[in-house]
Amino acid sequence: MTPIKIFSLQQHKSKYEDRPLKSYLYVCGDKTALQVSGYEIEKQFELADYYLLLLNWDCLFEEGCEVVILNKQIKLVATYSFTPFYNSFLLTDFNELSNNCYELIFNQFERFELTINYPKKQLLSKVIKVRKFT
Repeated sequence: MTPIKIFSLQQHKSKYEDRPLKSYLYVCGDKTALQVSGYEIEKQFELADYYLLLLNWDCLFEEGCEVVILNKQIKLVATYSFTPFYNSFLLTDFNELSNNCYELIFNQFERFELTINYPKKQLLSKVIKVRKFT
């Protein structure tokens, strides 16, 4: 897992209420046709078979996190949203637990295990699996 800084997001200068729900993704400064949920990239990594992006988006009192998996051709493979209904998912830490398995910590105490299954080992299996640590 290699930290990178090749991706960026479309900047929105309008008022919060007027912002679109998705932002264009840029690669090395070049705009792609891909739109993703989020206003800021928290972390981005290159792995052998995919790119992993952790994006944040916030509403007035809550913050959410979007996990985005891209293949090496910069095509969207999968997404997962930590949606903040009456909660906030402010990413405070991120750790690699093992190959394609990560720990996300929100608000310094809510812990989730994120497992990426890409390339998929079984046709009908999910690419992103999330489990909350208890």
